[in-house]
Amino acid sequence: MGIFPETLARLRALHGPALEGVRIERAVVGIVFSGVKLSTGHGGMAGTPRPESLFPPRDKDAPPPGALKGRPVLSLLEPWPEDPFLAALAAASMSALSAPWLEKAAGRTVYDKDPLELLEVRPGMSVAVVGAFRSYIDRLKAVPGVQLKVLELRESALSEDHRPFFVPTERAGEVVPSSDLLVITGLSLVNGTLEDLLSLARKDAQVALVGPSGSILPDALFSRGVTLAGGCVLDDPDEALELLSQGGRAHHLYGRCARKINLLR
Repeated sequence: MGIFPETLARLRALHGPALEGVRIERAVVGIVFSGVKLSTGHGGMAGTPRPESLFPPRDKDAPPPGALKGRPVLSLLEPWPEDPFLAALAAASMSALSAPWLEKAAGRTVYDKDPLELLEVRPGMSVAVVGAFRSYIDRLKAVPGVQLKVLELRESALSEDHRPFFVPTERAGEVVPSSDLLVITGLSLVNGTLEDLLSLARKDAQVALVGPSGSILPDALFSRGVTLAGGCVLDDPDEALELLSQGGRAHHLYGRCARKINLLR
């Protein structure tokens, strides 16, 4: 069973029969993040994938635009959608369903901290960053002696000064097992690459899943080696979705309608 099916099974147990009546109140696919608000009043967001084509093949059984409002949220989650944009909305829905339970989740919960502040970064460590996290790359490369590698699909995703650290993703099997610290984009949950990455990590490595896409119940993540899931909770889903619909990024939401949340194993 994969991360999302396992997490949904846990959410079914927590929500009980009421889950069948939870509906999608609003859905937004933004250029950077997608988000949903559910009939429970809770919201969630996840990274919007960037498929090679702006018009990827659409599942003929997928609901057309405009048809999600009022639908049971479970109809979006089972089966998991193949359409990349619907997959983002499904991941956001999992975050929204998880929201009421995150404070009581396994492990330790820390609010309003950047995930990097909660990781142990020592001189000489081997560090792999999966995704073009510009601020993280800047901070990590400044640590004396750190052996930094950035796994990305395209070198063009990195700024000029970060390109010396670029490693193509097909070399993950070489880079990940040799890393003391892994910082992985939450978008890997949406695009289905996370489980393969986690299977390559050493048992003693620090593994941080970072980004709003990872704001789900952490049990399935922890059991696969994640030591920290750094995401966000939406305090005002209506305002958050309005910002996302206008191209908002996570930093536009913090301090206004969202908070950082870190779940530590």
